[in-house]
Formats: sequence, C-alpha cells, structure tokens
Amino acid sequence: MSEREPPFDPFSTPTDFFGSGASLGLDDESEALRRELDALRELVQQQSRAIESLDDVLAQLVDYRTGKLLRAPWCFHEPPPIEDVDVLPTWVAWWNLRYAPQDHSKQIPYCWEQHGGLAAEVATLAVSWKRAFQDVKANVDAAQTWHDRWLPGFLQRMRQWLPSDCFDGNHKEGRQPRSRPPGSPVVTETDPE
Repeated sequence: MSEREPPFDPFSTPTDFFGSGASLGLDDESEALRRELDALRELVQQQSRAIESLDDVLAQLVDYRTGKLLRAPWCFHEPPPIEDVDVLPTWVAWWNLRYAPQDHSKQIPYCWEQHGGLAAEVATLAVSWKRAFQDVKANVDAAQTWHDRWLPGFLQRMRQWLPSDCFDGNHKEGRQPRSRPPGSPVVTETDPE
C-alpha cells in the first residue's frame, strides 16, 4: 500500500526545494500581519469603549422612548413649549409667568413685537436661554451665566427700547427718527419719560 500524501495546505511553510534554509520571507510577513491584526483588535476595542461612553451620555440626555431631550437637572421649571407653536410669543408669555409674575416692570410688554430693538433682544434672549437649558451642549455653567449676564443686561436694555407707557399696558410708538441730510452727523435723542 502506498503512503498517502497529506492534503495541500496553502498556509503551510513552503517546501525548501533548494536547501537554502530560507522561508522566502513568509515568516516575516506573517508576523507583520499578526501585529497589524493585534493593532486592529485594540482599535476596535477602543472604539467599542467610546461608543459605550457615548451611550451612557445619551442616556442622560435623551428619553429613548420618545427620542426627545430630557430636561436638564438644573432646569427647575418646565421649559416653554417649542414645537407646534409660534415660539417667541409663547416664550414671552412663559417668561412673564416664570420670571416676573409679580413685578410688572420686569414683564415683557404685550407690544414687544412692535418695537424692533426689543423684538431683536427677545429673540436672542430666548435662543440663549434655550442653549443654556435645553440644548445638547447645555450645562450648568451656561445656565448660571445666562442668569448672571444675559438676564440683568436684558432687563436694563428693555427699558431703553420702550416708552414707559408700554409697561403700563398702553402701547405707544417710539420716536421716529428724523430724516437728515447725507453726510450730517448722527444725533441721538433721549425719550423723556
């Protein structure tokens, strides 16, 4: 009976037909491939740990059942609605209830939209509030900065944008700028209250 040859293994060390003892560099290539495979495994493990960390952060920010952002822990009160509403008027009504329910001098007057400067202030104040309290990047420092910096500045400037009658519920148009000849200096006037 003849002896059977083992099946051909393409990954086995090639036969050294010339007796030189060299394996044609396949051992070096195979070792390089092993090192590269180990490096790839480590990279996959690092990516897996990063994804787990992101999942942990998202679990604190998003309600998986609804897909909506959770209220920040430093946002004590329920934020104003921002979907399916006219956002700024809704935010102003919410502001008046939340920040100035007893002090009418701090409330944003109902005619705020009719005063261009105040309307611009309200828009930026509302957006900055949303970023400090409801944005994905919202944080407690941003919320405190909003209260410490943006809120007092707004309350101070609000009086500059409106005649005092508007705070009493009697809308009054602000002064209309007079036309001036081209090249003449700009003169600002103060509104006597």
